[in-house]
Amino acid sequence: MTRIFRAFLWLRWRVLVNSLERTGARDTIERFSLATEKLGPIMALVLLVPSSFALAALGLIAGHGTATGEWLLPMALVRYFLLASTAFTLIGPIILPMRDGGNAIRFLLLPIPRLALYMAHVTAALADPWVLLTMPPLATIPIGLAAGGRLLSAASALIAGTAFLLIIIGLTSLISSAIHLLLRDRRRSDLVMLFLVVALPMLGLVPTIVTAQRASERIAEKSAGRRPSPHAPAVMEIAARRAYAYLPSELYTKVATAGTGTRRSVVFPLAGLAAIAFAVQALGFGAFKRMLDMPQSLGARRAGAFGGLWSRRIPGLTPAASAVALAHVRLAMRTPRGRSMLAAPLLMLLVFGFLIRRTGEMPFVGVRIDTGLSLATFMAFISVLSILPFAMNQFAIDKAGFTRQMLLPLSLGELLAGKAVGNGLVAALPAVCCFALSAVLFPGGSPALWLALLIALAATYILVAPVAAALSAVFPRSVDLSSIGNGSNAHQAAGLLGLLSFVVSAAPSALLALFAVHLLHRPEFTPLLLAVWLVAAWIVSRLLFIPVRRLVASRCETLAQYY
Repeated sequence: MTRIFRAFLWLRWRVLVNSLERTGARDTIERFSLATEKLGPIMALVLLVPSSFALAALGLIAGHGTATGEWLLPMALVRYFLLASTAFTLIGPIILPMRDGGNAIRFLLLPIPRLALYMAHVTAALADPWVLLTMPPLATIPIGLAAGGRLLSAASALIAGTAFLLIIIGLTSLISSAIHLLLRDRRRSDLVMLFLVVALPMLGLVPTIVTAQRASERIAEKSAGRRPSPHAPAVMEIAARRAYAYLPSELYTKVATAGTGTRRSVVFPLAGLAAIAFAVQALGFGAFKRMLDMPQSLGARRAGAFGGLWSRRIPGLTPAASAVALAHVRLAMRTPRGRSMLAAPLLMLLVFGFLIRRTGEMPFVGVRIDTGLSLATFMAFISVLSILPFAMNQFAIDKAGFTRQMLLPLSLGELLAGKAVGNGLVAALPAVCCFALSAVLFPGGSPALWLALLIALAATYILVAPVAAALSAVFPRSVDLSSIGNGSNAHQAAGLLGLLSFVVSAAPSALLALFAVHLLHRPEFTPLLLAVWLVAAWIVSRLLFIPVRRLVASRCETLAQYY
């Protein structure tokens, strides 16, 4: 067994070294792009070193303070940190890239027991950030307790810490294997991806809805001169409080803070931690075995329901450019990541609209959304931002399709025009729907400002389009559009620079609107000013596409490698 684990460690090391040494890049830009992609996680782990030392010191102080009874606050901080670590364990495998289950299946051809494969899979979870940051306080709290003279409590805390560590790495492995099992079936994976990418983040707004509702009730009671009545806990709230006491972080805290005269009270939390750890590891091993036995892909995709739509020509484009644009839109509609870009703004609009109906406004990161025009503005620009994974990686997402495009009688100008129009259509579909629904749900406001919003949105995207093409050529990244999290995102540098270019492109439209409304006090002039800016933005975009066309031409061989 030891030789197998040594072989796994050496294999992971050689894979990392080979990815840095033998990149297969053909130019300096490509080598730089791949190096930043590989070194990014390593640099992130290096940045965790100071935090690890700080958490180790916190655990040492918490253990010593609990043993002497002088400091209780450090242990409370550790308690909430362990609670946060448990929460990150549940959502981390969903947000961050998943481990590839296909690599483990290949090891079945070797004489390696499945239990050894599972242990190697679980051990890899120790490299996750939330696990790395959890280990220092779990290791130093027993040392602090022993230094304070509580040797039995230190031994109990050490056992409880080991059980807690087994729980979080087991949860990480269990969730990762469960996601792989769900995504094996193509139809089921589409629904799961849509829920995880779109609906799950929306559930995070539920506490905001409840808090806002209670705040409005208290304000209404105060304005009526009545004393706020105490809130009676509901049945679900009582059940949640009782279940909270059985969380692993709470059980560990009970073990670490148990006094010397209450040794029996340590047995039940320790037994609870041991039972949870055993159950999680058993479920994780079962899910891992099922993942090894299940085929890589199930189900077949049926023909689309749009039929002849994809063979039509978009007005103003050549047939070749129109085909590129429609193929880009079709890619967005056929992949889970593309569908999430289309559906996420609409779901956000429904949630925000519900909050505005209930509370009268929706505060969001310092922005007050309380009218139909403000809601339409916010959601329209969110729709444009949602296409960053596609727009900033528009060539590499085609994979082998880009090579086929280069073999066709298709000029680079037509390719760039088709990609720009395709990304625009992907952003326009949810943006127009959000615009129309906001106007229907919350009518009112100046019609000139409603019209100006559409003009500003078009001007902003026209300026971003050449920048997106350039960043896609300089920082291509091979992605899996059926995955969630970072696996389907564009290159980090392209995403960051793309977001910055979006902000810069939107700034002139915002300044012109503020100038017309607040300085001139003539909102009806806003569409006229923005129409002039739209023409100027179109000219600037056409000029920018000239060097971008040359850049893409020089990078064709490199882009053809991403398949």
